[in-house]
Amino acid sequence: MEKGICREGILIAGNKAQKEKYLPRLATGEWVAAFCLTESGSGSDAASIKSKATLSADGKTWHLNGSKIWISNGGIANLFTVFAKAEVTDIAGNKTDKVTAFLVERDFGGVTNGKPEDKLGIRGSNTVEVNFDNTPIPSENILGEVGDGFKIAMNVLNSGRFSVLKKLMNMTAEHAISRKQFGSPLKDFGLIQEKFAKIACLIYAMESTAYLTAGMMDLYEDPDIAVEAAIVK
Repeated sequence: MEKGICREGILIAGNKAQKEKYLPRLATGEWVAAFCLTESGSGSDAASIKSKATLSADGKTWHLNGSKIWISNGGIANLFTVFAKAEVTDIAGNKTDKVTAFLVERDFGGVTNGKPEDKLGIRGSNTVEVNFDNTPIPSENILGEVGDGFKIAMNVLNSGRFSVLKKLMNMTAEHAISRKQFGSPLKDFGLIQEKFAKIACLIYAMESTAYLTAGMMDLYEDPDIAVEAAIVK
């Protein structure tokens, strides 16, 4: 999953050079990727992100400082998609900090991680805190444009919101088969059967919407699918 959403960002917003450099390595498994959005005081709340990238005087390098938590693959990743604040100057000359996406290679330096979290489940996933200490990032490793980070992050996360109801339906069906009341499995009761029929109809309709949404995503032309992704979540 983590490699998938890191790759998704490159597919959605990456330029030709970024795609040619990173996608083959991710596709073959030569490189492992991580998606670095969450911080101790923020999740998808862009306004609360504290990580900051500062551009060098010559405009060639950004220096990244900050920490990210609950990062899957963080301890083994070669490539990180990192979201941090960066200064943006508008046409009126006003300067503001906006979330920007950076492609950060571990070999750039200044990247460290903590020990894996002792989780209750998904223990095979290497989940750690990742720290960036004055990590140098070439300007060509900005994903999209400066200030586009929040939009990129939301579009990437939309790709992981499909078919939740279908999975819940399967889990509920297993329970209805195994659970007995009054000497009979729940699946044998008419009211339960009616509920399953209604859910199945909803799933059938939403699968059609899911195909539509997936097709829109495959265009990779900055699709606005927030509503569609929420419907099929």
